[in-house]
Amino acid sequence: MTDLPRLAASTPGLPCRPDPEPFFSTDPTERQYAATLCGPCPIRVQCAAYAIDNDEQDGVWGGMDLAARVIGCGTVRGFRVHRRRGEDPCPRCQTAHEESVTADRLRRLGVEHGLGGTTRGYWLHWRLGEEACRPCKTAQARKSAEQRAQARARAERPRVAAVTPGAAEPLRGAPEGVHRLAAAA
Repeated sequence: MTDLPRLAASTPGLPCRPDPEPFFSTDPTERQYAATLCGPCPIRVQCAAYAIDNDEQDGVWGGMDLAARVIGCGTVRGFRVHRRRGEDPCPRCQTAHEESVTADRLRRLGVEHGLGGTTRGYWLHWRLGEEACRPCKTAQARKSAEQRAQARARAERPRVAAVTPGAAEPLRGAPEGVHRLAAAA
């Protein structure tokens, strides 16, 4: 359990000391302002842990008000709760989400490298913002060459007009395969 009072007494320059009013305001704008003041605080993490450990119901602690502490701001779960509520995720939840996505991509990239480099690995490198390794580049180049060869083969195939038995004669000047519509009787 965090001994916040002792830690706060021994830490100079805390942002909540000069004016504690916004930290316990009922106005959401003032609470948001107080939360931004907590950003550079050297004991912000311990302050948030204290509020969670002691079930503090009022005030901004460690940059989080009660709602943020309940949804788990700063976690992937908090990110999902924000999204479910139709809110823009707070910066801490956004960061936690991005770190989780990056870790998952790195894990999947390890699997693709275990297969000797793949096109999926190539795109994972790209999503991670890094240059692809040689095996992944080779796999992507091979796939691109195959796709180009297939496209050339499709383009070189002779075009055969489909002839339907009993269809009307093609219109004069119309492209091959276009037929007159039969008049409704």
